[in-house]
Amino acid sequence: MVKKKASKPAKDETEEERKVRLEMEALAAEEKARNQAELLRVELRQKQLREQQYAHINGIKIHNQWRKIMRLAKVDELRKQVEILSQNHEREIDRKDALVQLLDRDLEEAEEQHQAALRSHLMVLDSLLDLQAERLAGMEAQFNSELKELQDEFAAERAEVVSSHARQKKDMQEMAEAMKVEFTDADADARQEFESAREEVRNRNSEEYNVLKIQLEGIIEELERHFEQAHKAYLEGTEHRTASFRSLTKSDAAAAHLIEQRMKKLIKLQEDLQHWRTKIATNSREWEERNAALRREKDLMGRHYAQLKAALDAGRAAAAERLKQLSVMSSSAMQDLRSKIAKAESVLKLAEMCRKLETEHEKVAPFLELPPVPMAAAQELEQQQLQQQPLQGAEVQQQRENVSLKEEGVGPAAAGASGAGGTRLSAGGLDDEGKDVEEWDYLNRFFSRYNKVVLDVAAVDRERLRLEAENADLRQLLKSFLDGISVNEAVLNMPANPLLVVNQRLQLVMAERRKQRSAGQQKGTQESRAASATKAASQQQQQQQQQQPVLRLQGAGLVTVPAVSGLSAR
Repeated sequence: MVKKKASKPAKDETEEERKVRLEMEALAAEEKARNQAELLRVELRQKQLREQQYAHINGIKIHNQWRKIMRLAKVDELRKQVEILSQNHEREIDRKDALVQLLDRDLEEAEEQHQAALRSHLMVLDSLLDLQAERLAGMEAQFNSELKELQDEFAAERAEVVSSHARQKKDMQEMAEAMKVEFTDADADARQEFESAREEVRNRNSEEYNVLKIQLEGIIEELERHFEQAHKAYLEGTEHRTASFRSLTKSDAAAAHLIEQRMKKLIKLQEDLQHWRTKIATNSREWEERNAALRREKDLMGRHYAQLKAALDAGRAAAAERLKQLSVMSSSAMQDLRSKIAKAESVLKLAEMCRKLETEHEKVAPFLELPPVPMAAAQELEQQQLQQQPLQGAEVQQQRENVSLKEEGVGPAAAGASGAGGTRLSAGGLDDEGKDVEEWDYLNRFFSRYNKVVLDVAAVDRERLRLEAENADLRQLLKSFLDGISVNEAVLNMPANPLLVVNQRLQLVMAERRKQRSAGQQKGTQESRAASATKAASQQQQQQQQQQPVLRLQGAGLVTVPAVSGLSAR
């Protein structure tokens, strides 16, 4: 850059021009200094950028060289670990192969034992089926014989009842025919007597009537003659009265004739009424006696018929009830047999399934022998209770008997059986030696096998968790190995980059140490908390044990005793 020469001051410049010129020079100098500073700043900026580029390139080169060195070291280390893991894996495979061969031999032996047990079981089942078929055939034959006897008995009773009914019916018909003939003869005799009496009365009345008529006719003729004479005199005296008298006479004759007819009719009716009253009284006494006799005979026959009918109905009801009970019992027996067969089949299927899952030790000794329960602590506690709280009367005797039976190994069920003459009054269990088993010990073998299965399940779960943890460790090692030998975006963005070294330490090692340190701190905190909680729980449990009474089992019931130091509740 060419520098311009400063203009010389003119000789004839004024003071104002000189000031202006100085200001212009000052401004030019300031502008020049500012331009020079700007140029220096730009140059320094360019140098800084070039230095940053050189530093970045050199850092990348250094990192690449160091990564190659670390990669080679990591590859050697991982190869050694892989060789160790492969050797361990081969040893594990050999051990597993030996175990598989051993299990295969055990499985073959178990299969042979299973086939032998299955053959013996099938033979036993065939014998049981034959026995059941024979039993069913015997029951069916017995049922048919009893049914035939019931049918024969019913037929005999029915024939006897029918013959008795026919005989009684014939007797009743004969009695009815005899009574009908007797009633017909009595009716004919009564009619004949009635006709003869009526003829006699009619003849007597006609004779009396004729006699009376003749007498009356004579009297009437005499009176007529007197009347005629008087009439003539009267007519002669009074014709008017004669005429009226004639009319009155005619009316009197008509009235007399009517009175006579009605009197005759009334007399006849009274006689008939008296005759029939007498006849009715006679017949009523006779028929009342006969009706009473017939009514008594009818009542007797009705009672006899009711008794026979009740006996027949009772026999039919009893036969029907016996037949119904027999049918119900046979159906219930068949249903029970079916249910027992189904239950036996299900038990056999479950036994076969369990047999496949049993171990060699379980096949040889399926039940664990439980050790006998010590009775020293219980006896000592019982003596202390008897000393502190003595019982009275029958309670003391009963508890002593229970304790003696328990010491001799005889339960309440056995005591009841011996009291009944050696005969058991209820169902109970027996052990291998034929002795009675206490009721609370019935399921000991089941509980032992069930607990063994639970322990096996827990062991399998723990083995599975261990294998899962081992698999996770192997996966983590494999992932670390792959991250150490590969360069990608995910590995470079990891906080614990296995390829990056800071302060001569790998980021992966530092991250692992931080994790271990934090895990140790958390574990220490948890252990301290668990120890404090366990201590507090143990203190609280000791206080509760000191305050609460101890329960122990005596005989067939629970007895409450105060807590004693040095003894725990059984």
